[in-house]
Amino acid sequence: MSYSSYILHLSSFFLLLTAGLRAQNLSFTPPVSFLPHAVTDKAIDITRFGDGYFVAWKAAGSSGGIYASFLGRHQDTAFSRQEVQVPGAGSSMAPVLQVLGQRLYLLWPAGNGALQYVMNDTDTSLDISHVYTVKLSGPQPAYGITTTAVGKRIFLAAHGSDRSSLVYALLEPGPDGLLADAAMQVIPGKKAAEYPFVTRLTDTDVRICWRGYKEQQVYYADCHLPAGTWTDALPLDGASAGAAPALYHVWDTRRLFYIWKGPERDARLYYTTAATGQAAGTVKVLPAYFTAAFPVAVCEVDANNFIMAYPDAAGRLYLSYFAAYNPATWMQDLFFPERADHTLKDIVIPGSHDAGMSVLSGTGGQMKEAINACNTLTQQIPIRTQLREGLRMFDLRVGRYNGALYTKHAESDCDTDAVGAGYGEKLDDVLGGVRSFLDSSRMETVILTFSHFCDADVPTSELADTIIATLGPHLYRRSGQKLSDLPLKDLAGKAIVVFEQRAYRNGAIDSSTMTDASGAFINIRRKYAATNDINKLLAAQAGFFNSMQDGVRDNDLVRLDWQLTQSSQEAALVCNGLRPDRTGALVSGVILLTNALKKNQTILDLSAKGNRYLLPTLDEWIANGTVNARNKPNILYVDVAGGWITDYCIDLNNSPLYRK
Repeated sequence: MSYSSYILHLSSFFLLLTAGLRAQNLSFTPPVSFLPHAVTDKAIDITRFGDGYFVAWKAAGSSGGIYASFLGRHQDTAFSRQEVQVPGAGSSMAPVLQVLGQRLYLLWPAGNGALQYVMNDTDTSLDISHVYTVKLSGPQPAYGITTTAVGKRIFLAAHGSDRSSLVYALLEPGPDGLLADAAMQVIPGKKAAEYPFVTRLTDTDVRICWRGYKEQQVYYADCHLPAGTWTDALPLDGASAGAAPALYHVWDTRRLFYIWKGPERDARLYYTTAATGQAAGTVKVLPAYFTAAFPVAVCEVDANNFIMAYPDAAGRLYLSYFAAYNPATWMQDLFFPERADHTLKDIVIPGSHDAGMSVLSGTGGQMKEAINACNTLTQQIPIRTQLREGLRMFDLRVGRYNGALYTKHAESDCDTDAVGAGYGEKLDDVLGGVRSFLDSSRMETVILTFSHFCDADVPTSELADTIIATLGPHLYRRSGQKLSDLPLKDLAGKAIVVFEQRAYRNGAIDSSTMTDASGAFINIRRKYAATNDINKLLAAQAGFFNSMQDGVRDNDLVRLDWQLTQSSQEAALVCNGLRPDRTGALVSGVILLTNALKKNQTILDLSAKGNRYLLPTLDEWIANGTVNARNKPNILYVDVAGGWITDYCIDLNNSPLYRK
C-alpha cells in the first residue's frame, strides 16, 4: 500500500474511539515505508506541531547530514512532503524535534560541547538558514539525546561520555526563543548502556527510563526539578531490552507508554502501559513485522490515536498508526451507528478454538492418566476474560464430569470411545460469563458454536435446555431471516447459539454446518490443516482461499482456522516424561530424550510458533489478492486467543477490504 492510500484509510481508523471512552488496549496498523529515499543509521523523531506533522533524521555516517520533512496537516487526505537538509550540519547522533509553546526546535549534538538547533519560521517549515548553538559545559552527551518540554524549559537527557553515566541539562529559551548555554549534570546513582528516554510528568517533574549497564533490564526514575532530586531506580516489570527503550504519554497525561526492542537477537517490539504512580500492566508484543534496532518515536494525533515511526534494520523509515480502544465494547465503538446495517458476513471477528480449555479440571477416557495440560490445553485465559479481551466467537464441546457439565477436549465424541479426554471450564461458568458480559456490553454480539455431541453422555436436549435457561433474553431467536440479511443492529446484545447439524426450540438454538454448501442457518467455510508443520498450514490455507475465488454463499461465514496440531506421537509423549511417578524414572528419561530429538511440542508451544505467522501472512494474501472481497475471512480462529487477535481484527475491519 502506498503512503498516500494509507493516509486515505486513516479517517476510518480514527473512528474507533471517541474521547470519552476508557481505553484499555492498543490496535496497530501494519507499518508502511515513507520517504523511500531516506536512509539513516540512528533513531528518527516525529512530532505534531499545531495541526501538522514533522519528521527528522540523520543520514548514515559518523557525521551524517541533518534532515527534516513536513508531512502534512492533520486533516489532509494526501501526502505532503516538504523535505529540507540543514546546510553544513552533521552529527553522529540522531536529531530530535521538540515543541515548546509556539515554537518547534530541531536539535542535534554537534560535538565539542556544542548542541545545535534550528527553529520554525512558519507552522509548516523550519528556518534552516539560521543555525544556532548551545554551549554545553560539564560532562558531554554520547550515543544520543532525548528531550521533553517541562514548564517553559526543555529538559535534555543523554548518556555521558564515559561508559555508564547518565547526564541532563535544562535549556532556557529567551524571549526570541534562543536557548541559553547550559551545564550538563550527572544523574546520581544511575548506570545505563545507552542514552535514556525522558517524558514530562508534571510542570515540575520528569521521568526517564533506560536499559541497565551491562544488562537488559529496563529501569525508570523520576526527577523533581525544583529540588534537583531523583528517586531510586526501579525496574519495569517484564521489560528486557536489547536497545534503549522509549517512553511516551498515551491516552491522557496520566498514562505512560513504554516500548522497547526485545533482548539480544529478538528484534520484535514490546510495550506496556502504566498510570502515573502505578505498576505497569501486562507486557505485550507487536506483530512480527514490527522490528526496530533503535528507539521508536511516537506522536499524538488526538486523545486516542497516535503515530509511531522508526527505521528498520536497513535504515528505511516506517510509520504505523495505533489507537486506544476498550476491547469489552469494540463492536459498539467500531460499527455503531455507521455500520449498524452491516452483517456478520461484512466484518471479521476473533474466535477461540476449544475455547473452554484454559484449565484442566479433570480427565477421562480409556487412558486418562496420559492426559495432561501439555496435550489438552489450547487457551491461557478463561472465557470470561476472553470476552473482555474482545473475543466474540467460541468453539465449545461439552461432556459430563463428576456429575456436572464441562467443556472438553477429546479425541472422540464419547468418553467410552476416546483414548483420553480433558475437561476444562464448567459450562455454568461459561454461560454465566456470557450472560454477565452481555448484561454490561449491550451492543456486542457473541457466537457460541457447539459440536462433537455424545447423546449417551450429555443428551443434546439437556444441553439445549441448559443454554436457553441460562442465557434467557440474551439468546438470539431467529424468525426466518437469512444470515446475509441480518444486520448487526438486530444482533446487538445477543448470543447466537448454533449446534452442528442440529436445531432446537423453534430457532432458539439454530443449526450450523462445516461443509462446502448446506441449507443451515450458518455454514462455516473452513480448512482444518491437521498438521504441526507451519509450511503445510500455510499451503493448506492458501489453497483454501484460492478455492473460493468465485465467492461464497449467503449463509457462509469464512473461518480461518490457524492451528498447528500435535501429531499423535506428540500428544502421547510430550510432558509425560515429566511424570516419573506414573511412568518410572527410566521410561520418563526415554520420553524426554525422544521429545528432544524429535522436537515434540505442546499445544501451547505450537500456538506460539504458528501465531507469529498469522498477521504477516494474511496481510500478504490480502496484498496479492489471495484474500479479497469475495472470500475474505469473517472469523480468525486461534489457540491462545487474547487481545492480540482482537487488535488485528480491528485493524482489518478498518481496512479497505472490509469497508463497503
